[in-house]
Amino acid sequence: MDGNHKQDKLLDELFIYAKEIMIEHKIFPYVSFIAKNAVIIARGYNRERETYDLTNQDQVVSIRAAQKTLDTGSLKGYSLFWFFEPTILAFDVALWSGITDFHWCINSKSFLASYNPINYDVKDYVKAHPGKIIIKPGIREKEALELVKLAKKKNIKSKELF
Repeated sequence: MDGNHKQDKLLDELFIYAKEIMIEHKIFPYVSFIAKNAVIIARGYNRERETYDLTNQDQVVSIRAAQKTLDTGSLKGYSLFWFFEPTILAFDVALWSGITDFHWCINSKSFLASYNPINYDVKDYVKAHPGKIIIKPGIREKEALELVKLAKKKNIKSKELF
């Protein structure tokens, strides 16, 4: 199984999980996986509304779950796959945990309603630290945006946390 086929299977799983979360929790598909060698170690969804904790973004939930599962704070060598481009909080938490391989579907500029305007971008880190991390943005973005359109059509909530 080549690398692209493995990544496609992971992304298929991510889309399935996104749909499950949309249906079960009636929230936008803020979901992510921690994976290594095409094996999903942990997955998470945005739990901010249910916990009243703004740090419970899907990526942070996935990272915490992976660290607990592996009984370590270091996720060096692991990859983070998620639906939306990361917030700065999630990106920094991922870097602190040792993750340097990032893949996401929807770029922030494609779905502005989900992002606060900021002057710092994940790509700024890449410019400042060339060769230190891998970023693959916009993977299957068109398909991901279709799922978000479906969520909007079904009146699933995005920003209403409390």
